[in-house]
Amino acid sequence: MFIALNKAVTLLGSAPVVLPVSGVLAAVLWRRHSVKAAAGWVAALALMVAVVMLLKIAGHACNVHFLDDRLTSPSGHAALSAAVYGAVGVVVARHVEGWRRNAFLLAVFGVVAGVAVSRVILRSHSVTEVTVGLALGGLAVAAFAQGLARIARAQAAEVTVGQAPPPLSPSPWRWPSSPLVVAPLLAVAVLLLGAGAVTFGNRTTAEPMLKHIAMLLRQDDVLCGPVSPLDSLLPR
Repeated sequence: MFIALNKAVTLLGSAPVVLPVSGVLAAVLWRRHSVKAAAGWVAALALMVAVVMLLKIAGHACNVHFLDDRLTSPSGHAALSAAVYGAVGVVVARHVEGWRRNAFLLAVFGVVAGVAVSRVILRSHSVTEVTVGLALGGLAVAAFAQGLARIARAQAAEVTVGQAPPPLSPSPWRWPSSPLVVAPLLAVAVLLLGAGAVTFGNRTTAEPMLKHIAMLLRQDDVLCGPVSPLDSLLPR
């Protein structure tokens, strides 16, 4: 029962669940805020996913350990859940106040923490790998939040210099209601996220592919060669 519960929780951090949520978030940002906000979110998430993949390849190629704990494959579940659910929390926190905001943020923290702990309990990742994943996801959320704040300040400055505020938007923290316009770029972004969910959501496809790339790089001595220099300096 305990293991089954953790398997259910860890699914909340899987790509087939998280990436569609991120696509919906991009659509909401596009409709309720601006194209820059949606593009900023997609860019932050894409950069984080790219970094996770590169670290996985490097870790498998170099067999890196840190403080006697393996660091060969940073947790993608932890990174995705922290980034996507964290970004949703940032957006929702701009709309609600008081106990509802605190309750929602607490729920977001609980989901992210649950996914992270489940990865360790299921022995899919080490504590270090989960910690690195959470850190990467947190950095993506921070970058997204800073970009969103800059856009809000720019909108507030436009209102200050005399431009009329958008309809139904008395404050730059409240986004205007507008018809949903599915622009080609947004459609492409959602399709790419869906393709990523299908491709990288299946661990039996994604992880062996990354390991194969790492093996090729290791054979050709592109990264660390037969023995990782970093691995040789750290305690095993």
